[in-house]
Amino acid sequence: MNFSTKPERLAFYFFCFISLFVVITLRRPDIIMNAQPWAEDGRVWIQNIYNDGFWNSFYSPQNGYYQTISRIAFGIGLLFGLSKAALIANTIAISIRCFFVLYILSSRMSFIDIRLRIFSILYFLFMPNVQEGYVNITNAHWYLSMYLMAVVISDEAKNKIWKIHDYLLLVISSLSGPFVVFIAPCLFLKRIIQRGGIIKAVKQINLFDALMIVLFTIQFIAILSSSDAGRSHAPLGASFGVLVNIISYRVFWGTFLSDSISYPLSLIYWLNLIIFCFMVTSILYSFVVSGWRLKCSILFVLLMIAFALAKPMISMTQPQWPCLLNPNAGERYFYITNFGFFCFILSILNRNHVAKVVIAYVLFALMIPLFFISFSVQPNADTGYLNDIKKFNALPRGETMSININPPGWTMQLIKK
Repeated sequence: MNFSTKPERLAFYFFCFISLFVVITLRRPDIIMNAQPWAEDGRVWIQNIYNDGFWNSFYSPQNGYYQTISRIAFGIGLLFGLSKAALIANTIAISIRCFFVLYILSSRMSFIDIRLRIFSILYFLFMPNVQEGYVNITNAHWYLSMYLMAVVISDEAKNKIWKIHDYLLLVISSLSGPFVVFIAPCLFLKRIIQRGGIIKAVKQINLFDALMIVLFTIQFIAILSSSDAGRSHAPLGASFGVLVNIISYRVFWGTFLSDSISYPLSLIYWLNLIIFCFMVTSILYSFVVSGWRLKCSILFVLLMIAFALAKPMISMTQPQWPCLLNPNAGERYFYITNFGFFCFILSILNRNHVAKVVIAYVLFALMIPLFFISFSVQPNADTGYLNDIKKFNALPRGETMSININPPGWTMQLIKK
């Protein structure tokens, strides 16, 4: 997008940020109007930071990897008091999504037709099956990984501001989840193709590459050295038939339809098998014939779905894969694959320069009803969190109290300071 002056550009992006923030909030207003901690938000981040101090918990991995963004968000949030901590963290989580969308709109992504970028943004804002992670800081690392992947498939930063942006995002995203382990191979593939081979890719390594290698190593060591005692040891229950059903239900239908609509379709195995074969064939063909950008994007999504299926944590007792066929189960594992699959469809349209605009508008028109159906996200239960905080604030110093958080049944133990 071209602007005659820098203030005009800044005003445009500020307006977009506010508009995006409002739309994201309107899907589930309680994330601002009745902000409450979600799962690890309270039991891990608030509890550890409040009881032990920010720096005492900052350097420790959680669930097998470093989760820096959650600690930073609640470290900032607790500066405003316990009652406001969840609100501040949710605001940061929403802002991450807004900045990701602004990046898609920026000149760094100008290699994609602006109309297709707008369609991808609309899908991102209205995509179905996001109840589990809408919107909390605990699941922000999924979105940070998409943001970082967008930087990887972009051209190199040309000025200091963009370079600072890229390095800051690289550090925060890589130390906020395990996904740098899957993004690093994509960057390596990009360098091999751009520089003409593995040897040249290694010889021409730059600061961004080197920093990603360091961050990759940190997370990889954390994953290998951390105990999995907190994870479920239930069997995978893996089989080809279940895989076919999961990909059809969660990726193909789940990209466009809410669970309540797509679940009956997921029970038709012969249809699932046709969809599975079509998806695998088209994706593999596109990987072979496409340029490095689509190759890297496909590799990232495939690594993500492989990771999700290799180590899901849906049930502590029942086989994991069959549980993914239950409505609303494990939605977080498919945020990236669903957005990636939608963008893959747009990339196919982008190849046909004659028909892409017409087809894209038809696709968008067909999706409008789906946007309205899935727009409203069910609010979290009111667990009485704010009332518990009032009681906790009235306690004498040194007393311990169990405070209710979401999902119902979860609590955090705080020691009054």
